[in-house]
Amino acid sequence: MKNTPFHKLTPRAIRVWQLGSAFGNLFLFAIPAVYAAIFGYQRFHFWILLSVIVLLLTYYILSIALIPYLSWKKWRYAIDENEIDLKRGVIIHRRTLIPLSRVQHVDTRQGPLLRWYNLASVTISTAATTHEIPALDEVIADRVRHKISTYARLAEDDV
Repeated sequence: MKNTPFHKLTPRAIRVWQLGSAFGNLFLFAIPAVYAAIFGYQRFHFWILLSVIVLLLTYYILSIALIPYLSWKKWRYAIDENEIDLKRGVIIHRRTLIPLSRVQHVDTRQGPLLRWYNLASVTISTAATTHEIPALDEVIADRVRHKISTYARLAEDDV
C-alpha cells in the first residue's frame, strides 16, 4: 500500500448497524424475564433484577446510539494491485492486509436491512478465512468486487 487512498463506508451504514443492533439485542431482555419467572419478585431478587435491567438497558442504548457511529468512523479500506488493506475497530484497532495472490473468490452479500438501504457487503475468501467490507453502496460494492477479482486474476497470472 504505497499511496493508495483509504475509502470510508457510506454513512447509511450507521443506520443499518443501529437497526441490526436494536433488533439483535432485544433478546437480552429475556434474561431478567426468565430470572423473574424462576425466582419471583422477592425483595432481594428485585434489586438484582433492577441492577441487571439497568446494565442491559445501558448496553442496549450504547449499542444503538454510540457503537455504530464509532465503528463507521474507524472503518477504512484500500485496494491496490498487490493487496487489500482493512482498518477497523473501536476499542481494539485491527488492520488486515490481504495479499491478492491469496484471494480465492469475492462475493457481494445483501440481507434485508442492507437491501432496504441499497447497500451490499463484499466478502473476500482466502484459503484461511473470509474477510468482509460491510455496508457499501450497491454500485460501489459491485465495482469493488470486480476490481478485487481483476487484481486477483492478475496476481495469479504473475505467480
